[in-house]
Amino acid sequence: MILNAYALLDAFVTLLRSFLALLVIGQAALALVHVGPGASPDRKKLVEDRYYLLFLLAILLLGLNVVSWPLFYLLLQSYVSEWPVMCIYGVTQVGTGSISSSRFLPGLVKTLEATKPALVFLSGAWFVLYFINRQTQTGPLMRRVLIVLIVLGGLALADSAVEMTYLVIPKKEEFLSVGCCTVPFDAETRASRFVPEALLGERYHTGLYIAFYSLTGGLTLALGLFSRRVGGVGLGALAAVALMSLVVGGVFLIETAAPRLLRLASHHCPYCLLPKAPESTVAIGLFLLGTFAVGWAGTARWFASCAETNTLVANTVRGALRLAFFAYFGSIVMISLELALAGAWGNRVG
Repeated sequence: MILNAYALLDAFVTLLRSFLALLVIGQAALALVHVGPGASPDRKKLVEDRYYLLFLLAILLLGLNVVSWPLFYLLLQSYVSEWPVMCIYGVTQVGTGSISSSRFLPGLVKTLEATKPALVFLSGAWFVLYFINRQTQTGPLMRRVLIVLIVLGGLALADSAVEMTYLVIPKKEEFLSVGCCTVPFDAETRASRFVPEALLGERYHTGLYIAFYSLTGGLTLALGLFSRRVGGVGLGALAAVALMSLVVGGVFLIETAAPRLLRLASHHCPYCLLPKAPESTVAIGLFLLGTFAVGWAGTARWFASCAETNTLVANTVRGALRLAFFAYFGSIVMISLELALAGAWGNRVG
């Protein structure tokens, strides 16, 4: 285990999340027993009041789940100086080719890179259900709230276990078979290199600009115009476009935005943005928030609708879509300004 300030902070947050997750799972399971299928509305409301501490702990767990995502990448960034690597990507490859316990490190990092965003989205989805249910008189969504909370606690516990395992596995004196981010991101044989070229031709950068701004800009415009009166079908269409925009945005980031923001024409590594262009990570975070917010609006519409909650669901959907609008709008404005400034700097240097 490499001990530095970020490692100690990450370990503390991980242990705290593990403890909270165990408490939440146990209390939520106990509460679920008391609100079986035949439970009366009064009993559901009584359980909600009795287990008020449970929901306070769940909200604290939600906050720690959100904090743990950027903290994990700050931890990886703090490890860069420990090995002869260029950026976070090199750290993610520590242990590759090793025959010791460190051979598990790359797989653990990949797992955490998948579970962190899943945790943030699921935390938001649970909060949406809890927020709607809390405003009702009879608590009709109580079982769903508790079930999602148990799943959330289980995922948080699994994520914490993987993260603690990553922290304690020895990383010193391990052979690095791939420590340079130019290998997967800058090589002409990288997989993403052929996606835009196959679809848009050799001058694919212009096509990527058009595709990214058309999808994201159109989605933002639709959110601004129709968030107050979108129905279930319209919300499904928005979710589909948000997913498409996420994929196109990822390709756009690697192929076009990263080299320009890093001011290195042939360097496509998104991990290098954290130390060299940290302001761009804010735009990326806003973009992800917009995508999550559309998903949370869908959670409210498709999993919280009933006779008692129809008005509450409509208000929550509108609020989530407004959040998505401002997040996407802020992301587009920030990335556009950063790309323009990077272009101006490049022209001045040239």
